Amino acid sequence: MNTEQSAKGFSRYLPGETKAYAHQWFFTAACIYAILVIPLAMLARHGLGPAALALPAGHAFEMLFGLAPALIAGYLLGPMPARRLAWFLGCWLLARITGLTAPFAWFTLAFNALFVILLARQLLPRLWAAKKWRNRSLVPLLGLICMTTIAVILAGRFDAYLLHRYLVDESVQLFALLMLFIGGRMLAPAAAGEFYRQGRELEARVQPNIEGSLIITITAAYLLAPIAVPLSGTLLILSGILAGIRLLRWQLWHCLARPDLICLGLGYGWLALGLILLGWAKLNGGSHFSTVVHAITVGALGTLATNVIVRVTLLHVKQYPSRLLLIVVMTGFMSIAAITRMAANLSDHREILLIVAASGWSLAFLFALFIVLKGLIEPRAKRTSTQSSQTPAV
Repeated sequence: MNTEQSAKGFSRYLPGETKAYAHQWFFTAACIYAILVIPLAMLARHGLGPAALALPAGHAFEMLFGLAPALIAGYLLGPMPARRLAWFLGCWLLARITGLTAPFAWFTLAFNALFVILLARQLLPRLWAAKKWRNRSLVPLLGLICMTTIAVILAGRFDAYLLHRYLVDESVQLFALLMLFIGGRMLAPAAAGEFYRQGRELEARVQPNIEGSLIITITAAYLLAPIAVPLSGTLLILSGILAGIRLLRWQLWHCLARPDLICLGLGYGWLALGLILLGWAKLNGGSHFSTVVHAITVGALGTLATNVIVRVTLLHVKQYPSRLLLIVVMTGFMSIAAITRMAANLSDHREILLIVAASGWSLAFLFALFIVLKGLIEPRAKRTSTQSSQTPAV
């Protein structure tokens, strides 16, 4: 039997060509992985979990290049034939399994590379069709993230551990820029819709000048990091201030009746704070980097990810997260996780704080998983007149 015949034979065991939704598959997988990966990293530090998670760089890689791409796939891929989506998810799952068992093996590189290539091939042509340069900037950003995934594994494979750690650390800026873009595009229309419902008008929506400045400053900070660290740090502080100004101009204090928007705003606020702290750490020779980076990787990524997962899931079944108390509880646990994780590096009670942080993170994603699974089994509700007045996120 030749290779083509084998592939056709294997394809019989895959889902068919019926339409499937990427967010249902990838958000489910991402939530389960997020719930498990932090406790596994805690166990690994004591020799009881995967050795790949025992080192900070290994743990960071799985957070940034393992969990985050699943979230990107769930948010951006959209509906597609179930069989094709199964290849995407299968490659991601194999990449995660092999990454935990043999992080720098050739087959780990192959599965990670195959997943990011499939993701780039599916997303980049569609995103390049955008007319505005700010929208098109997602193409080089996502392309760079995909290439960095491969470069990080190659660096570890050839024992270039300093390069490996450098690439992982600096990639935080790339994911921060991605969150700034997606978070802004979600918050702006949602806040404007709430203002409209109140009979008001929100003048500052996407704020293209600030968004363009954020793209330029963070890109410059990333490119200058190897040759001008102080300037890179200064640009990160500037980008954090710009993000804070953008958040303030959305005037979310007028949206207190919409806890879902307040929680999204909190995630965006963590992002602004994290960029300022990251820039400050660079200006101080990298001291406390391992502490302040968690404002972005836990505070911003965790808060925005869980809220986006819940929001996209509910909107898909034509339910709106306007007053869902679980969102507040979920976001509260994630904020506790971020604060205690940062405090752990500065406290004599490090282990206790780490356990609290890991528990808060896992509980937040457990709540998100509950909403995702509930959305899978509940039929799509008909839109009511009240719901139709709400503006869904884009």
